[in-house]
Amino acid sequence: MRKLLLFSILILIFNQYLFSQSKKIIELSFDDVIGISKSENLSLRSKILENEYQDLEVWKSYSYFLPSLNYQVLATNNLELPVFVFMGQKFTVGTKFAFQHSLDLSLPILTGGSRWFNIKIQNNIKKSLSEELKGKEKEVVLQSLQAYYGTILAASLLKTANESVDVSKSNLEQVKKYYEAGTATELDLQRAKAQLAASLPNLEKAKSEKILSLQRLKFLLNISFEDSLVISDSLMKKDFLQDFSSTKLSELKDISFENRNDIKSLLYKIEATKQSENISLGSFTPTVSVSANLAHQAQLSNSNVMWNDYIRSKSISLALIWPLFEGGRKILNYQQARIQTEQMELMFEQADKGRILDVEQNYYNFSESVKNLESLNEAMIQSKESLRLANLLYAEGMSTQLDVLNAQLLNTSNQTQYYQGIYNYNISQLNLLYSMGILNKIWE
Repeated sequence: MRKLLLFSILILIFNQYLFSQSKKIIELSFDDVIGISKSENLSLRSKILENEYQDLEVWKSYSYFLPSLNYQVLATNNLELPVFVFMGQKFTVGTKFAFQHSLDLSLPILTGGSRWFNIKIQNNIKKSLSEELKGKEKEVVLQSLQAYYGTILAASLLKTANESVDVSKSNLEQVKKYYEAGTATELDLQRAKAQLAASLPNLEKAKSEKILSLQRLKFLLNISFEDSLVISDSLMKKDFLQDFSSTKLSELKDISFENRNDIKSLLYKIEATKQSENISLGSFTPTVSVSANLAHQAQLSNSNVMWNDYIRSKSISLALIWPLFEGGRKILNYQQARIQTEQMELMFEQADKGRILDVEQNYYNFSESVKNLESLNEAMIQSKESLRLANLLYAEGMSTQLDVLNAQLLNTSNQTQYYQGIYNYNISQLNLLYSMGILNKIWE
């Protein structure tokens, strides 16, 4: 029994060792988050593959100018040969078996310009996807930085919640002493207990939020959920906008039009749909193609074919095909292509108006965060001083326990709002840069 227990303990220790070996501790800084998100984010990697796929589509569009070459082997067993009767005599046409090896080459010469237009379409789609990739990169970095600062904010709020609990415990101990000495009332004691109980849920919420914020960051950076993250930065003001902080709103809108990748992508898509109209028009023209054939045939009465039984034949043909009527499908295809172009133009108009609204919203959010942060900083300084005075006056019997509790609540609330204000200040700058299409300025 003792050996079995010892063996079980050794297995548990070994498993714990293996788990600790597989678990990594990763230190993250601001620059690390940007670099990892650009290289490891799953949605961004998927977008990269989409661009690589389109590169092959471009090469495929050029391949339509090359001739196609086919090799064919044909073996035929004629179960019943045609028989002609002439002047009372029967004539059998053909042989029982036929064998053929052939090479067929075909090359379209004129196709109504569809091949040229298709090349232009694929190149425009490639450019559009390239802009989408750049925009996706900025979006992923923005999301990762939001999550990164979210973890720092969560850590700061957890620290504030812990301090609030510690202050409530200290206050309760102090009130107990005053109560035992007869200088505090039963009401003061109950208020102190209530204050401690009220601070505990906020602490648990802060703990949960910190864990979840770290998990969200791991998800965006494609880091194992089992790994541990160590954040090297603290929650402090950052000047991401730099010279743009004093730029007028109208100028910011102009900058966004020049740099927004979604706008550029839609412009390329509009060009692609216009080329689709040209393909539809090209279908009204005739197509011309040339083909060549090299064949070796053997006609035998049995299946024992030899190489010397084959005879060679060569042919070249030029074909012109001009469909005159196909039920009106060509006209309908052209009308559909026109509708697609109009839809894309409407999408561009909607996106452009959304761009303007996005810049305005983030501009005013940033302006609001600047003013709020100044007020929150002043409020936090005043609340700390109020708490200090309330404790001092209560110790001297010049204020009530209710004054101390109110000062504690106000101080905790102002600290929380101040940390939230710093977070909003930093994130509003990042959002404004993103809406202007120049978020890449922070890492280039």
